[in-house]
Amino acid sequence: MSGFLDYFQFSVFMLYISLFVGRIIYLNWRNGIRAIAVTIDGSRVRGILTICLIAIIIIWFVVMISGIVDPEVSLLPKSLEMILLDSVQTQIVGVILVILGFVVFTSAWFTLGNAWRVGNREENDSELITHGIYAISRNPIYLFFILYLAGSFLINGNLIFLILTGLIVLNLHYLTLEEEAFLFRTHGMSFRDYCTVTGQYITWFKIWPMSRLRFSSRCPECSE
Repeated sequence: MSGFLDYFQFSVFMLYISLFVGRIIYLNWRNGIRAIAVTIDGSRVRGILTICLIAIIIIWFVVMISGIVDPEVSLLPKSLEMILLDSVQTQIVGVILVILGFVVFTSAWFTLGNAWRVGNREENDSELITHGIYAISRNPIYLFFILYLAGSFLINGNLIFLILTGLIVLNLHYLTLEEEAFLFRTHGMSFRDYCTVTGQYITWFKIWPMSRLRFSSRCPECSE
């Protein structure tokens, strides 16, 4: 079963990359839209975290590929390969999280359409998307990463996957705050109103109407 799980998480990752890159190429060639606006000069901390995020994702990918190609050869210290979880139950939960994460991502992929962007650009005139999956999560792409990485950790159970998952999630959360500050500057009160009814990552009472959980989902930049 471990072989199937290795190729399963790899296949989902490659599907994500294909859809991600494919949308960017389509927008650029078909509609003349520059979908990538990644800069590091606006905020030194953000620039450092962006570089770190890319490096950590590359390390995570290399570790995953090396485990699939030749499990007997280790690129890491033995301590980082410590098995924390190793049961069929946790692996099944991991598979469910990975699938759920990919469903979230594909929902965002379809919902965004030509509004798909990578990075923040002040002259960006895209509309504020609040329907579809964006009615449940303000940041479904980041939610996908959280679900996928958590699922991968449960599937593999190694300490290194837990460490890398934690580092990536922390980086993504900071970038989420930066992006929401940009959206507030761009859309003003419309985005503030959106924040009051939709959670940063997930809006529980919209998924589970019987839930009594209510929370303030205002982004920091939206307070007066």
